[in-house]
Amino acid sequence: MKTPRQTSFVPSLPFTPLHSLSLLLLLFISSCARQGYPTGGPKDEEPPIALGCKPDNGNRQFNANEFYIQFDEYVVLKNPNDNILVSPPMKQQPEYTTKGKGILVTIKDTLQPNTTYLFQFKEAIADFNEGNLLPSFEYVFSTGDAMDTLMLEGHVLDPRSGEPWKETVTVAAFNSDTQTLSDSTTPSPSFVTRCDKQGNFAFHHLPTGHYRLVAFEDKNRNMNFDSTEAVAWDTTLFEAYPAPKNNLKSVDKIQMADSSVLPTDHHPQITLFISQPEIRRQRIISSAFTTKGHIQIVTQLPMQQPMVSGEKVEWRLNNKRDTMNLWCLNPNCDSTVIIVSDTNLQDTLRLRYTEQKKGRRQKMGATVERKPLMTSLCDGTKAFYDDLRLAFENPIASMRDGAQVEIMYLKDSTVTYCSLSLDSSSLSARLMTSLKSGEQYRIRLRDSLFTDIYGNFSDSLSFTLTPKDYGTLTLHIDNQSDFPLVIEVLDNRDTVVQHSTIQAIKQSSNLTFSRLPTGDYRLRAILDANGDGRWTPGDYRQNRQPERAVYFEKTLSLREKWEMEENWKILLPGNQITPRALFIPNTPKK
Repeated sequence: MKTPRQTSFVPSLPFTPLHSLSLLLLLFISSCARQGYPTGGPKDEEPPIALGCKPDNGNRQFNANEFYIQFDEYVVLKNPNDNILVSPPMKQQPEYTTKGKGILVTIKDTLQPNTTYLFQFKEAIADFNEGNLLPSFEYVFSTGDAMDTLMLEGHVLDPRSGEPWKETVTVAAFNSDTQTLSDSTTPSPSFVTRCDKQGNFAFHHLPTGHYRLVAFEDKNRNMNFDSTEAVAWDTTLFEAYPAPKNNLKSVDKIQMADSSVLPTDHHPQITLFISQPEIRRQRIISSAFTTKGHIQIVTQLPMQQPMVSGEKVEWRLNNKRDTMNLWCLNPNCDSTVIIVSDTNLQDTLRLRYTEQKKGRRQKMGATVERKPLMTSLCDGTKAFYDDLRLAFENPIASMRDGAQVEIMYLKDSTVTYCSLSLDSSSLSARLMTSLKSGEQYRIRLRDSLFTDIYGNFSDSLSFTLTPKDYGTLTLHIDNQSDFPLVIEVLDNRDTVVQHSTIQAIKQSSNLTFSRLPTGDYRLRAILDANGDGRWTPGDYRQNRQPERAVYFEKTLSLREKWEMEENWKILLPGNQITPRALFIPNTPKK
């Protein structure tokens, strides 16, 4: 039986011709509305457009204490104190606020007479709805009758890769007529700008003069570089020059382009090479409990002769000697005070263990899975001549006498046994055996072979291993760079896997890099100016530029059992070009 439809009560009213006309109109509108639903149109991906400024952009005899930029839509400001540069810099930071569909800038500093001021909005403006960033916008005015129109341009590169620096770089111009960079305290810059993502920079609206340039990270945004910040500089005096006619920026145009301009034929680009200065002072970077009873300490420099006092602990250093792992003799220790000493270092650490926050998938009250005491470091990438090793979670206190490892040759099920050798660190052990390349083995270890400092016994362990054979790379180097060389082999993560040095200048040398796993490699040559066998960064106070590097022009693909030969002629890179090296290709032979 159907449920009767419920209807709302509508009072009865007399029906008139006007009602009939209204009903027809309502039906017509309803039929039109049923044709489809509006989609809202394509997503807005355009940045906001500036419609005008008050006072006008490019105003002369400027005497106001504020200006307003009008846009075609509502906008928001993104970190204005970091992303808006004022040149020349002001002692008192302007105030930036949004007002209507625009931005109001209030000037709180006293303006200098007959001076051109440039406000650079570097990704500081975005539309309100979609967050589309305006890459660059410039507002310029002069407090005098004339507008400065000269410029300087260039780029900042990493001296080892020839690529732009990964962090944001501020570039400062110092007027040589009134400032010097040889002072013990660095003066405030005359003008500032910022590199784009390609490492390019440009100064606009400079007055006549000669300038020295310094580029730095300016992480604390104080418009000055600190001793720990990456820095690049050039002692050359660069004369500001007129902008090329095809790149002139009219101050009447409100929507300004990006401040970086193309290089010109008349004025070669300035190249600054930036590097992170060497840290000479030892200090502790981090220290904390990783788990109950286990502490990890990381230092700025490799430790020389470390000592630990206070809590009774066992401690070990990593291979780089910049990380110390400590195991408290009480495995449940969750707070301690220890004193760490080293050359030019003594620090008292008060540490407390804090419980890790439970993840979404971890149930309340669930037990944490205990890590095995013993694990294998023998994976499928090992070569047959590499040491086969075991790793331990905690230092090992003892190993069973006569402990042996069972090795089964899977091709014919032959079983052999080998002994174990515990390393001096007590954190790894070596299997005393040799295997054949390309053959498959199953390795088994019985339980209770090792006992750690807490009395825990190792579990049994079994794994399968197929050792590989690596490749060999031979380089015929023709060094024409006037410097000793450090030749580095880089993997696809730009990690140095092997390196060698060449002290001969203007001579040919042969280098062989053996035991390289299958993979793609790049070659880099460090021009070792001080001959210390490694890359040396710049030192601003000593006016020592960072050592340059050149790359072999192609990527090398090395396979198992390959013997590859390459010829490389290394030239001194010019200061105005991206570092590159000439090469003579050779077909790899298998």
